[in-house]
Parts: sequence; structure tokens; C-alpha cells
Amino acid sequence: MKRFKPFAAFIACAALALLSAGLASLVQTDFGRITVTSGFFNTVVPDGPAGNGITGRIAYKLYVPDGTDAAAPAPAVLVMHGYQNDRETSAAYSIELARRGIVALSVDLYGHGYTSPGMKGRGWGVHKLTNLDKTVSGPRRFLIMMTFSVLDFFRPDISRGVTDSSMGGKDAYRFLESLPFVDSTRIGITGHSMGTWAAWSVAAAFPEHKALVLQCGELIPREYYDAESVKFNNVLLVQARWDEFDYFRDYQRNVTGLEKTPLRYRDFMGQSSPVEWDKTYGSFADGSARRMELIQNNHRLTTHDGHALTAGMYWFTNALGAGTAPADSDHIYMIKEVLVLIAMLAALASLLPGFLFLAGFKFFAPLVQPLERENLRLLPPKSRRTTVLISVLVSGFTFPFLGQLGHGLLPVPENLFRMTIGTGFITWLTFLMIVSLVMLIHWYKKGEGKRMGVTLYDLGLADKAVPGRFNWSAVAKSALAAFILTGIMYLQVCISAALFQLDFRFIWPFFKPFTPERLGQFFVYLLFYTAFFTVNAGVKLYGQLRLPERRTPALTQLVWWGYSVFVMLGGVFIIVLIEYIPFFMGLGPGVDLIFSSLFGGPFMSVMILLIPQFAVFFFLSTYLYRRSGRVYTGSFIVAILASWVLCGGSAMF
Repeated sequence: MKRFKPFAAFIACAALALLSAGLASLVQTDFGRITVTSGFFNTVVPDGPAGNGITGRIAYKLYVPDGTDAAAPAPAVLVMHGYQNDRETSAAYSIELARRGIVALSVDLYGHGYTSPGMKGRGWGVHKLTNLDKTVSGPRRFLIMMTFSVLDFFRPDISRGVTDSSMGGKDAYRFLESLPFVDSTRIGITGHSMGTWAAWSVAAAFPEHKALVLQCGELIPREYYDAESVKFNNVLLVQARWDEFDYFRDYQRNVTGLEKTPLRYRDFMGQSSPVEWDKTYGSFADGSARRMELIQNNHRLTTHDGHALTAGMYWFTNALGAGTAPADSDHIYMIKEVLVLIAMLAALASLLPGFLFLAGFKFFAPLVQPLERENLRLLPPKSRRTTVLISVLVSGFTFPFLGQLGHGLLPVPENLFRMTIGTGFITWLTFLMIVSLVMLIHWYKKGEGKRMGVTLYDLGLADKAVPGRFNWSAVAKSALAAFILTGIMYLQVCISAALFQLDFRFIWPFFKPFTPERLGQFFVYLLFYTAFFTVNAGVKLYGQLRLPERRTPALTQLVWWGYSVFVMLGGVFIIVLIEYIPFFMGLGPGVDLIFSSLFGGPFMSVMILLIPQFAVFFFLSTYLYRRSGRVYTGSFIVAILASWVLCGGSAMF
């Protein structure tokens, strides 16, 4: 009976995960009216700085409406995701297009998802568009980030060094138009963020395209390319009011007023005077239709904004001559996202009863010891407040700087540390870990901890019976338990991917099956995450800064969890306020204003993922510490999960 209850709870969570994924699969197929398949096609990276004709393969997901065949070919749209995303992030557009009789081909671009080669297959320019008289220098991954705006169809003096700014999109377009059930005379293109540069590049290479939808795209001055020979047909720009990236605000502080600039009304809209938002100019018949749709959202959420999806469906159905049923505003995509979110949370929840089940076996029984409730050596409230305040401020104000340093400029071996934004994260987290470790050692050996008589047991590192010595057997068994439990969750993800073509996520990549390359990266980054979560979110959080227990276990869990989130994420919350309060007031992004746009963009927009992700992890680690009496199992499990999220589907150099 001691093992039956947690086993039953584990089975219930795992069953809920697969049931939710199965229901999400029904939604993505529009309850049998869309056929969804996944696969690969080959690609060759053009000669250039990245690889001299390297071959690879592009992963795709294809959505085909019911009744589409060679005898009745349908219009089609190539759908491309943004930086740090993958083909599944494009599911909203893909599902809604297919519901309207349009074939949708969603692909993983270079360096993302299951596609190879890495992002370096794009090549890199020699200068930024905003600074054409100077060259860009630094690590190769930094060169790519700085020259994302440089496209391969620009003037040769500008585009030198860029080999394929479509990042595999051109090969995807060729694959799409070759399908026998696709009407090759009616193909559209859409992309989000990084995918908009890919979309411009594909459209320039295939002038026969019928429509182009840019979800937060950068606009191109006509003098950068041969505007007489390169044509873009029926272009819709979806503009986020609070876009964190200056690229997509024409390098201005705010979006308001851009409709009055020559770049917008003349170069993009083809008009001689300022234009209006949400109004179509030109004609679909001759390809001159243009529109700027302003949505009340930020950069990352544009892909799943209802207003944006409605505008996109209106644009494609009109430009491609597709059917009009269902209505442009009739959407089901978010049902799929919520169901997959439930699947992910259920799978994560299964780790908790799974641990209790394992601990019921004799081999793993030593992993559990009661928490000390008597003779507690707790920090005095004043010391705790001071330590927490320092931790919050240091983590917050180093986040934009160290994150961006590791993202592009830190001179690490790029063939070993290939996760671009991931290297930024571990740079920041490793710095925080080193600072905490130095302070902890001093506090324990010479400071207040020594005066209080704190032992390794008090810090969650040792047994009560031998409080001054590490139990290395418990460390090894904790690591084994962590890998067993997360391995079972990995199996759940693989089953969902095989049966339903869905991983566990909410919009953005979280838990995906690994490719061999990504599995190798997982073990590289796991070392750094393990160190951070063991020291900062283990020894420091539950040892040095431990709170007294509350009246009930449930109340203790909630209070300790909230406290953990505040201590570990309070600094990031401060950056959220600095970034968005001035933005919402109409002054522009706060980090851009205070520091510079170099420290904005990626690490500002990623906070929408970082905060809830780590909050869930701290719930798990809090529970596992409370039930095990040690920091090891919880720290190891969340380290594995964090490294999995980082390396499963995000960008690889």
C-alpha cells in the first residue's frame, strides 16, 4: 500500500498527459478533416563562410485539407517560425490555413528543431544595415545575430558573406510546389520574426508567389536591392505594438507614428503620403495589395494572437482564391495549445508520485529522511532579508548583460557550446552560482553560519546521523533516480510524438525528443545547470535561506514555493518592470532606453518563457526537498529538465 498510492497517482498523471495529447491531435487534424504528416527532405547549404556545400535535411510538418489530391490541387502556404522556435510554433497558422482549404507546409529552419545544418548555414554579412560603413567583428554566432537583416538578394556590396538568408526556406518552397496536390500557381509565404527575413528571401527567389504575410517583419528600403526585378506580391505586415526588437520597429522607440514615415508609406505601401493602420491599399489581382495590421500584443505572442490570425486568414484566402468558410475569425488553434499544455503539466506532475514510488524500494529508501523540525538553525530575519535582497538585485541587474555576453560575445568553443541563447543563459547562471558558492563557503566556514553551528545536514547535503560529512551514496542514488524519472517522462514525450506528432509544450519548444546532436548538447549544458540548481536553488535556497514550516504540509509547500520564486526570479521581475512599464507608457522599451538596444531584444522577450518555466521547476524542487530532506534529487531533476528545454528544440549554431 505504501507504494500503491504513489504508483496510482503516477499512472493517473501519465494517462492524463497522453489523453490530453490525443485530444490535441484531434484538434490539429480538425477532427479528421486535415491529414497531418511529418518528414524530411534534403538540402544543400550554398558555398560560403559556413560550410562549402554541406548537405543536410530539413524537417517539415505538412497539413493537407480533406479532399485535396492531384485531380483537385489546392493553394498552399509555406510557414516559417522565428528565432528559438520550431515548426510546431507555426501550428496556429498551419491549422487555420488547412481548415480553409489551404495546404500548409511548416518547416524547421536551419539550426532549429530537427533540421540540420546549424544556423551557421545562413552565413553572415560583413556589416550591419544600420552601419554600412563599418565592419562587424566578433565570434561567428555574434556575426550572424548582428547581420540577420542582411539578405542574400541585396546588392552584392551589402550581402557579401550571406549564403542563404532563407535558412532552408527556398528548398522548402521547391518541395511544396513539387507536391502533386498543390496548385503551384497559388502559393503564399509567411514567417514570424527571424522567419520574416526568410520569407523576404524566399519571395525574392520565387517571383510567382501570390502572397506574403510578415508576422513582425523588418521593412526593407528599396535602395538595398534591385526593385525593378525583385517583386513582392500582396504583402501584409502584422505589427506588434510592443515589439521588443528594434529591427521590427524601424529602429524607433515606438510603433505609433511609423505609418507616417517614408519607409512605411512609400517603400512598403507604395503610396505617396502617410497611410492608415488596418486598411488595405492596392489590388490582390495585380499583386499590389498592401496592409499594415496593428495588434495589441508583444513580439513572441504575435504567432498566436487572435487579431493577427484573423488578418492572416483574410489575406491568404483573398490572395490565393481559397474558400471563405470558416470565417476568418473562427479559430480552434488555442484549444490544441491548451490541451498540450495540460499534457506537459501532467507529465511534470507525474515526477512527484514517481519519486515517492521509487523511494518505496529498499535501494532508494536512503534518499528520504525527515526534515529537521527541532533545533533548527535558521537565519535571523534581518540576515535573511539582506541575503535575499542581494540575491535578487544581483540576478536581476546581471541578467541582460551576462545573458547577451554569453549569447554572442563570450569566446567559447562554438563547436562545443552550440546552443546560442543557451550559452547566454549558462553564462548568467554560472556567474550567479560562483558568487553564491563563494559567499556560502565564507558564511559556512568563517561567518554567521559558523557562529550558528550550521552543519552540512542543515544545508540539505548530509545525513542527520553524520551531519558533517557528505553521503556520496545518496548523491549517486539521487542522480540515478533523477535520470530514471525524467527518462520515463522522456518516454511519454516520445510516445506522444510517435502517436500524435506532438511534443509537450505551450506554443514554444519545451520537451521534445532529441536528435543525436541535441542529445550531445544536453550533456554539455547539463553540467552548468546542475551546478546552478544544486548551489543556488538547493543549498542556498533550502539550506541557508530555509523558512520555518507552516501549520500544514500543503501550506508549507505553497509558502516555500512562493518564497522560492521570489528569491530566484525576483530579479527577473524587476527587469520585466524596467522593460515594460516605460514601453506601455509610450516611452519605448526600458532596457533600450536605460542601457541600449544591444541588451534588449532576445533576453527581454524570452522572459515570458523563463519566468513560468522556472516557477514550475521550483514547485518541483520545493516538493522534492520537503519529501527527501536533501537538496540532491530536486536539484538534479530540475537541472535535467532545464537542459532538456534548452537543448531540445531551440537554436543551434
